[in-house]
This record gives sequence, structure tokens and C-alpha cells, in this order.
Amino acid sequence: MVAVGPYKLANSVLLAPMAGITDLPFRRLAWRLGAGMVYGEMTVARPDLWHTRKSVERRMLDCRIQPAAVQIAGAEPKWMAEAARQHVDDGAQIIDINMGCPAKKVCEKAAGSALLRDESLVRSILDAVVHAVDVPVTLKIRTGWCPNTKNAVAIARIAEVSGVSALTVHGRTRACRFRGCAEHQTVADVVSSVDIPVFANGDITDVNQAKSVIKRTGAAGVMIGRSALGAPWLPGRIAQGLAGTEPRELDFSARMV
Repeated sequence: MVAVGPYKLANSVLLAPMAGITDLPFRRLAWRLGAGMVYGEMTVARPDLWHTRKSVERRMLDCRIQPAAVQIAGAEPKWMAEAARQHVDDGAQIIDINMGCPAKKVCEKAAGSALLRDESLVRSILDAVVHAVDVPVTLKIRTGWCPNTKNAVAIARIAEVSGVSALTVHGRTRACRFRGCAEHQTVADVVSSVDIPVFANGDITDVNQAKSVIKRTGAAGVMIGRSALGAPWLPGRIAQGLAGTEPRELDFSARMV
């Protein structure tokens, strides 16, 4: 059984945090349909944006979904620490740090995957957030900024030393965005370099791909992102397949969500 800090997950298939997608209703469905853990939408750490309508809606939690996992993004350690504290005050039980988003508007703020270019700042942010809260902190990254500067292993080691409880690696660089195929050899390299749970992400659309990626990388599990768009049942069905159980049939109402 996979654990993140003190939380033993129901299974090893996670729903990725996706802005504009994994709102509270979507997370409720994915959770009810068998996802091992569901992350809320990315929220920005900037204090001046904290109380906007969008931020407030993205921070909404359901106490029935355990553990309550949220994601924060930013480039200023003190703001990231304060955002983490606020989320915990609101009921969050796991804080994820976004260092993987390839969106231009995020990277232009030196946040998301842009942080992979500055390992010193990565360390400062992770140290600040881990020391700010008494709940597990997780990290989502890409394999690097571009194919010539893949540094996921170095980032993973920094994360482990900083006290991060688990790590997710998307098998593309920021420069690749979502083009081409995800490569999971770097994920395997990360798995062998740290002792914290590592989840593989990228191009995992069914149970056979999940099995293949886990076998090739040694990952503790997988995180499902774009494949779950319009299909909140997918993480649960993959989890059932990994467990060797027959996926249960969905009723019509679940399929029509």
C-alpha cells in the first residue's frame, strides 16, 4: 500500500491537479469512482490574488475526500509558505508544489516548470513550504526545462533532502510541452535516486500502459492527467485493473457527467 506521509492511499492511481478541470465536483466524481487520491486545481500563491473569486472556488474542499490534497504555484518562497499555511488552515492535508506547468503565462512569472532552471530557488521554496506546515508536502515536476538540460534527478534529490514526502514526474520537458511521447527512462532514474514514493505521469491512458510504465520505472504508482478529461472514472478503472479486479460497470448517469 502506498503512503504519502501518514496517509495510506486506497490505491496507487492519482488524479492530477488540472486548472479549470479538477474542480470540486470533478474531484468528488473521481474519488467516488475509485481514484486513490485527487488533487485540487492549481492555486496561485500571490497574496493579491488569494481572495479572488477564482481562487476561492479553487480552494473549496470536501471533508469526505481524504486526504484533502491541494496544489500551489509561485516563485516567491515566503508567499508559497504563506499560501501553504492558509490552505492547511482551510483543511488541506497535503500540499503539492507545482514545478511542472508548461503554460507560458505561468513560466513568464518564473513559476511552474520555469523553476527547474534555478535549483537554488527550488531548494528555497521547498524548504520554506516544508517548514511552514505540519502536513506532507509533495512536488510535481517535469524531466527538465529542455531535452539538453534534464535535471529531474537533481531536483528529486533536493526535494528529498528538503523533506518532501512524494514526487510526481511528467515524462516530458517544458520545451516539449505535450508534443511527442512521454519518456519514462528519466522517471526510472528518479525512482532509483531517492527513497520517497515517485509517481509517473504522462501518456497513461489505460491499465496496460499503467502496468508497463510501473514495470519499466519502478514507480510507486501513476498520476492520470489529460486522459481523465471527460472521464473522471478513468483513475478508478486503472486502479481496479492494477489490482487484478474486474472494472465495475458504470451506470449511465456517471458516464454522462
